[in-house]
Amino acid sequence: MRMEWPSIFQGDNLYMPETYPPDFHPVHFVIAEGETLLSYGEILRLTIDHNGSRYQVYGFGNMLTFPPFRRQGWGGQVLKAATQFIQHSDVDIAALFCDSGLEPFYAKQGWVVTRSPTRLGRSDQFEDYLPLRMMLFISEKGRLNRAEFETQPMYIEWPW
Repeated sequence: MRMEWPSIFQGDNLYMPETYPPDFHPVHFVIAEGETLLSYGEILRLTIDHNGSRYQVYGFGNMLTFPPFRRQGWGGQVLKAATQFIQHSDVDIAALFCDSGLEPFYAKQGWVVTRSPTRLGRSDQFEDYLPLRMMLFISEKGRLNRAEFETQPMYIEWPW
């Protein structure tokens, strides 16, 4: 992660040993050959309030494959394992943020684009977060309220 997103590791976070506090119950998905990390992804559990309802969420992030191992299917295997884990969980929804060019990669595992804005902060004070938001709708509650996520802004404290 230090190589992929060096901007995270600045100031007080320069020597940060973990990307998320244990309170988020991170689950790591790893493909390695011996001691060599090939590909990695992580989910964390949190709650968000959206349009008057509270949702249990798995946020998928930190997806990476080291450059020498790209385009060999490792990232797809990590994504598939994480997606299956999420689909068999008790969360309402899952969300990830990515560049638009990665939409087909995530869509292969059932992730769908939600075009409503993502905003960092609260409804009275926010900044727009521009990366593409893709989601899974897991529970009955999540599936029934999918249209709200597709039409109403989603407010989050920070992007995972």
